[in-house]
Amino acid sequence: MVTLVRENKERKELQKQAKLKAIAEEQAAKMKKLEEEMKRVQQEEEERRKAAEEEAAAKEEKKRKSIEERGESSGTKKDEEAEMEKKISEWVANLSLGEDEEVEFYVPQDERDALAQELAAMEDPLERQEREEEKKLEWKLRMKREKKRMRDEVNRLTAGVAKVKDCRQEVEAQTDASAKCDKVLGYLEVLSVA
Repeated sequence: MVTLVRENKERKELQKQAKLKAIAEEQAAKMKKLEEEMKRVQQEEEERRKAAEEEAAAKEEKKRKSIEERGESSGTKKDEEAEMEKKISEWVANLSLGEDEEVEFYVPQDERDALAQELAAMEDPLERQEREEEKKLEWKLRMKREKKRMRDEVNRLTAGVAKVKDCRQEVEAQTDASAKCDKVLGYLEVLSVA
């Protein structure tokens, strides 16, 4: 009888350990998936940032070269100042132009085409310009919200991965099997939230 009870207890312990192992493997798979998603989102954000920086650097280089060429051709200080003012106003215009181009990535082509048709149907140029500016501001707001959502998602994923890592370290620090079981069961809720 004692042997049966002991075997029964050992079998239950083995089953419990097998369940814990399965849970740990599931946790590891979920954590890996979270890390991959976080890396993907970060890479997309990094690629957009790099593309914008490269474009800005190319524009700046082009402007610098044209300034140097014009500066060599004009000899008077007034001409140089006028050219510099013109360059500054072009630069400011190009900055806003770059933001408009970035917005286009977030707006579907069919929506832009619909706006173009709507603007073409309008006869009043002031009304047309007002509608176009209104739509661009709406699109910029949408872009900024999407960027904020992506940043929040990356932060949320980062926090989730950090919690899971902390839980894993605490479980691995336990030496007693029953204490490990208790810790794992306690952190299943943290993992499910993550």
